[in-house]
Amino acid sequence: MKGQQLTALRAQMRERDLDALLITHPSNRFYLSGYTATDIAPNESAGCLLLGPDSAYLITSGTNENQARAQATEFEVVRREHKLPETLKTLLERHGVRRLGFEEEATLVSLHRGIGEAMGEAVELVPIGELVSELRLIKTEAELALIERAVAITDAAYEAVAATLRPEQTERAVAWTIERALREGGADALAFPVIVAAGENGAYAHHEPGDTPLGEGLPITIDMGAQVSGYAADLTRTLILGEPTARAREVYRTLQRAVDTVEERLRAGMTGAEADALARDVIAEAGFGEYFGHGLGHGVGVRTHEAPSAAKEIEAPLLAGATLTIEPGIYMPGWGGARIEDLVVIEEGGVRVLSRASKQQL
Repeated sequence: MKGQQLTALRAQMRERDLDALLITHPSNRFYLSGYTATDIAPNESAGCLLLGPDSAYLITSGTNENQARAQATEFEVVRREHKLPETLKTLLERHGVRRLGFEEEATLVSLHRGIGEAMGEAVELVPIGELVSELRLIKTEAELALIERAVAITDAAYEAVAATLRPEQTERAVAWTIERALREGGADALAFPVIVAAGENGAYAHHEPGDTPLGEGLPITIDMGAQVSGYAADLTRTLILGEPTARAREVYRTLQRAVDTVEERLRAGMTGAEADALARDVIAEAGFGEYFGHGLGHGVGVRTHEAPSAAKEIEAPLLAGATLTIEPGIYMPGWGGARIEDLVVIEEGGVRVLSRASKQQL
């Protein structure tokens, strides 16, 4: 699988007249090489890739060298010198590189400056934007199989935990129970920290679980995802313990209609804005438009948030073969909020819903 990705990237290099590419984004490094070591942001990198027409290097420290050799089998592993620009200089001069593409959104200013100082005018640094991320947009069958495995683990963990919830449990306790269920169910890691938001905390889309009890009558938002072999799942369910308040019932039913509308009407080729409007119009018609403050959804793959994007300002088309979350939310300060999220694959004739975790019927 990695060989196909490298071939596609080299074709893009030729089109842009680049002699080499420097890959510093951790997700792109994994996507192209299979190397799973973890960076410590902002300035402790586990390695970078240097890709040429006929060469492929993974540059890392001695600490990660053995892991790199075992995982990145299509790359020559080079031990980094004390200063990375000096190591790069040796390799760039070896291959006569004159135009070096770099990921400007994932390159430290100090590294950019260091390469300039080491190479002088011999090498032109050329920003490549989202070149590699765009290659990740359309998922292969192998990638979809890993995502579907992560989704299945996530769904099963949710079902197991949701059935045991009690009003006196705290957000923090439930989050830990979910994490344990994900790991015991086969997840390699969490795709992101578990969100459990009860009562008024539901107004915060990315609330960090605390000691608030789940309570009764108001929505409880749970956002969770497993990671399997480097690929993520993303699921949100909202449920209510006890008898829902009238507003809670109305908010929940509005979101359910919004999700159903998108999943029935979304088609490949629609723009991100058009997809977003499918849900936004439902929520606005119910009188909650001002409380839907984010976009409809995003892609999921080696990152939990990646291309494509569906939001009111996105005019790019949604392509068949991409994943997308369908996650409208309503967030009302001082009261609470709710969100329902499915992960789908966009297809020519519609979407294929991957998420199977049950939704509460109100």
